[in-house]
Amino acid sequence: MKRLLLVLSFFCLFNSANAQKSDTLTIDTLQIHSPTKATLLSLAVPGLGQAYNKKYWKIPVVFAIIGVPLYFAIKERNSYNDFNSAYVARVDGDSTTIDTKYAKIYENDDDLLSLIDFHRKNRDLLFVLTGVAYALNILDAAVDAHLYYFEVSDDLSARLKPSFQYSTQNRLLIPSLTLSLKFTKKNHRRAF
Repeated sequence: MKRLLLVLSFFCLFNSANAQKSDTLTIDTLQIHSPTKATLLSLAVPGLGQAYNKKYWKIPVVFAIIGVPLYFAIKERNSYNDFNSAYVARVDGDSTTIDTKYAKIYENDDDLLSLIDFHRKNRDLLFVLTGVAYALNILDAAVDAHLYYFEVSDDLSARLKPSFQYSTQNRLLIPSLTLSLKFTKKNHRRAF
């Protein structure tokens, strides 16, 4: 009896271990495209989020949109600093500091003040435009990452046909146009 119980328990143990082994399931893992990662990459280095989204043609556009206002902002900052230091050299009351650069060109101090104001406004505006371009770079990477799996069908058709609408107030037929759009859905494997 003890032997039978031992063989039966051994058989149950072996059978349950074998059943667990045959029921294992392997799942094919799909790497999900992360909008958060694209946003953080674009935040760290402009254009890196676009590279993560595999939109390589956008990288030079991003650098141009950020680089051009930044270049002109730095140029305006240098002009502002030159005119400001020339004005300070004229009005500081110290005879050892002399404005040698603009003394013969701008004889009036008000001219220098208006140039200082002009270059300061341009500098500030261009730095704001650079910041807006940087933010648009981040926004583009985030939106493009969200739409990474969005399928666009090649079978998009529009049909425009004339029709008539009856007006009950005037008791007339009014000519009109009807626009019909046809979208077809592709059969594809969903990424989520």
